Amino acid sequence: MDHYGLVSLLPPLVAIALALYTKQVVISLGVGAWVGATIIAGGNPLVGITELFSEYFIPGVADSYNAGLIILILMAGGFVSSLHAAGASHGLEGALRGRITTRRGAQNLSWFGNFAFFFSEGIIALGAIMRPITDRLRVSRVKLAYILDSMGCNFACQSPFTSYFPFLVGVLATQLDSLGLPDDPMGLFFRIIPYNAYAIFAMLLALFVANTGMDIGAMYRAERRAIDTGETVGTDEEPVMDIGSEEEGLPEGYEASIWNFLVPIVSLFVCLFATVFYTGDIVTHGFREAFVEADITLAITLGFLGGSVGAAVHSIVTHLQTYKDAVDEWLHGVRQIFIVPLILVLAWAIGDTVEIMGIGQYLTEVVEGVLAPGWIPAIIFAASAVIAFSTGSSWGTFALMMPIAFPMADALGIYLPLAVAPVIGGGLMGDHCSPISDTTIMASGAAACDHIEHVRTQFPYALIVGAAAVAGYLVATFSAIPILLLPTTLVVLGALLVVLYRQATKTPIDYEVEVEDPE
Repeated sequence: MDHYGLVSLLPPLVAIALALYTKQVVISLGVGAWVGATIIAGGNPLVGITELFSEYFIPGVADSYNAGLIILILMAGGFVSSLHAAGASHGLEGALRGRITTRRGAQNLSWFGNFAFFFSEGIIALGAIMRPITDRLRVSRVKLAYILDSMGCNFACQSPFTSYFPFLVGVLATQLDSLGLPDDPMGLFFRIIPYNAYAIFAMLLALFVANTGMDIGAMYRAERRAIDTGETVGTDEEPVMDIGSEEEGLPEGYEASIWNFLVPIVSLFVCLFATVFYTGDIVTHGFREAFVEADITLAITLGFLGGSVGAAVHSIVTHLQTYKDAVDEWLHGVRQIFIVPLILVLAWAIGDTVEIMGIGQYLTEVVEGVLAPGWIPAIIFAASAVIAFSTGSSWGTFALMMPIAFPMADALGIYLPLAVAPVIGGGLMGDHCSPISDTTIMASGAAACDHIEHVRTQFPYALIVGAAAVAGYLVATFSAIPILLLPTTLVVLGALLVVLYRQATKTPIDYEVEVEDPE
């Protein structure tokens, strides 16, 4: 048997249900991983706990990519702490104080700021930059996390300069070669973009909500609380990262300037691009190909380290901090964010157990058993979303579902981008909704909000975009007119948003309210 059948769903379902009920993410993920290890060990819970460490935790940390991601996150934690200790947020606030005076402006800046990180997901760095501004203007932390998460992987998967690009092109090339199709994989990547309805509208919905105040579900209540009371985090919520020290003011007599912000940020980008050009061998490959060939994870890691050094040097030169204080602040940030790598290690363990149990094979068999030509893109989207939600991995979903989507499209004459884009969009949606997804976890950490609350407030937005995308794929496929995908998705999404917004509230949020500066 290639899979464990319905039992393979048990570990992620236990973890997700327990996390949503108890709001204790670490314990819930640990229990879910233990359940998976126990099932694989033949039902012996003692062997399961032993193998959980020896076969999943330790190998997961030892994996070179996972280890690199852990180091990246720790460097990011140090950078965030150094950035604030160096007065960066005060300097930026001073420069923007007369320009960004409304909640709408703060949210727009959070959204558009992602385009500065065209080379990767800018979740952590952008969260560190925007959080003091959104806090001052009474934007809830979960709203900031939603904006960061909505733009993160959705934007990165469409950029030719991120690690998504070589991975997706490689997966596409493998399938094209196996079927003997003449398409160029790089060209196919760009042709898929207009048909990735979920990624496109998830980003646009975040921008639309930021400008209209049409918050729905639990997000509306979080925003109402932030506006009425100034509490950007609920009293019963537990932020992933404690940033109490960030609220402290600067020493008396010290005036922060925009340079307190620019020096560490410029240092970050200089180190990042230098690493990209070096590891990508820009001399041989040229500018664009250098990003494809480069070690992006290493580049971002060294970028955060360089930014931390820049922040420390500037603060020491301007007598804001001593050398010892700068080092202590950096170490404080590393300690504060350590919970994020811990959550990731647990999430990876669950992913490994369900992979061994064949959750992907089981779900794809279920999908294949009910497929009819007109339903293929919609069902592929839904199946990809379920797999990514259960495993917390969009990349694993891409690799699993592409071998199904390609031959089906080829055999049934479906326009190839219309059949392949749902794999990417569905994977992104499942990743966006899953509490065990690394990007969702990083968004919670970057916004310093309660992780489960972030998932709970974000889920309705992801769900309505996904439902609208499914409707779009059905219309585009059954009509055999692919260009109907985006208009149909837009109409259905608009209708769902209006209905849910009317259910959420009868009192509109004033996004133009100006918040007076504290004395």
